[in-house]
Formats: sequence, C-alpha cells, structure tokens
Amino acid sequence: MKEDAKISRFMTADQWIKLDIVEMGPLWDRIRRHHPSYDATQAAVLAEGLMTTLLLLGRSDFLQRVQLMIKSSGRIKNLITDAWPDGSIRGFCDAGSPQASLPFELPGSIQVMRSQPSGEPYMGLLPLVEGGIDKQLEAYFQQSEQIQTSVHLWCDPLTGLGGALKVEPLPLCPPTRLARLIQALEGLEVVPLEERTTEFLAAWINQGEGYQPLTSTDVRYACRCNRDDLVRIMRGFSSEEKQHLFETQDHTEVRCDYCAEVFIIRASDLTTEEVNS
Repeated sequence: MKEDAKISRFMTADQWIKLDIVEMGPLWDRIRRHHPSYDATQAAVLAEGLMTTLLLLGRSDFLQRVQLMIKSSGRIKNLITDAWPDGSIRGFCDAGSPQASLPFELPGSIQVMRSQPSGEPYMGLLPLVEGGIDKQLEAYFQQSEQIQTSVHLWCDPLTGLGGALKVEPLPLCPPTRLARLIQALEGLEVVPLEERTTEFLAAWINQGEGYQPLTSTDVRYACRCNRDDLVRIMRGFSSEEKQHLFETQDHTEVRCDYCAEVFIIRASDLTTEEVNS
C-alpha cells in the first residue's frame, strides 16, 4: 500500500546545508476521509500542521514521539498533531473565530512536546508570532533549539497538492553560499506545486545533482484510539460526570477527534470490570 506521505533528509554536496523535505502523496485524501466535517481551508491547515510535526520529528532523527499544539485567536482555535518514530501521524483542529482574517492570529501559543523512551519529556512553549505555521516553526527552532532555519509549507485546498521544505544552514556557512540559498528559496515561489517533488527540491537547494541522502521515512495517517482505553478513562470519571452522561439514555456516543470513529459506551460498561467489544 502506498504511503500517505514521505519525509526525506539530505545534506548538500558542499556539506553546508541540511534539508528536510515532505512530499504529501495521498495524505490529503486521508485527511478528508477522517475529517469529513472540515471545509477545504481547515483541512489544508491540518495538512500543514501534520507536515510541521514531521519536520519536528526529522529534527529528532525519528527517535522521539512529537506532539504539536497551537492555540490561536484566528479562524483556527486549536491545532493538535502527533507523530511517532515509525512514521505514524494523526491530528485535528478546531474552528475558531469566523470573523478572523487568518487561520492563526495573536494572542496564542505554540507548544512542542518530545517524549523520549527514558527520562522526562521535553516541552517548549512560546507565544505565537505573526504569520502561518511556517513562521511559528522558525521561531520555535530559533528560540527553543537555537538553530536558524527557513521553513516552507504549501497545501492547495482545491487540489490537495502539498509538501514542506526545511533548510538549515550549518554554523560558519560562507556568506556566498547563504546568498545562493536565499536566491534559491525566493525562486521557489514560481515553481508549480506539482513540480515540487523530493528530487526536484533537493537538486534545487543543492543547485545541481550530488546531494547526499541521509534518511527517509514513510508516513501513514494512523489513529491509535480504541474502545478499551476509552472505557478505562471514562471509568475514572466522577459519579456526577457519569450521571450527566447517561441522564437521558443508557448509552452515549463518543467520537474520536483524530479519525471520526464513533464508540457507543453504555452505562454498564463503566461499572463492569470487563470491557465489551
């Protein structure tokens, strides 16, 4: 089965620039299937959020689970996305103010949490800056990880064509090389979205062939919700909360925010030891 997206990491031939590239593939179809209530613009924002989380995952060399949370006063109120080392991703976003002009507006915050197999998870929390998710990620890398990056995200809400590019010039990169990089990034704006393949972007930044592949990971949209875990969580609700859930009928429906699957939970499920299938 074809992957939903792919993230690839490269080093330029001159060893001065690292780049991460996300090619979406059919991820757009997965988003539309799991979030049928989203309009095209909201779906495109989620796609960019998922690609942003993949760029964060690539920064950890695919060794940590990464969660991205953005709170905003714009047309998007909340954006939450997860990525795992095996390339699994999931996410959702809540609609915000219909009067807002942009998806993300101040005030707000961006939070990145990295969970490691051992030790305390790392969490970075910053206020939003003006701009889209790309500008939020650049600010996060600069302030929390002390690296200079240029992040570019795109997703056409009409066609679903999308991708992402992160470039990271290494310390002591010569000014002449930085100038050529800036020129290449500015020129990217005129390149049609359908031509922005992984190979094209790597050669574009490298300014020719000879770039060095570092690693790549296939990506799948995969929610990890299940009924057993949901029931265990709901059993921890207070008596008042349980009474409110079942005050009009003996069951309630719980819809997963990440994949839209609906679970029917009965009052008896929360009082018996064995979870019904």
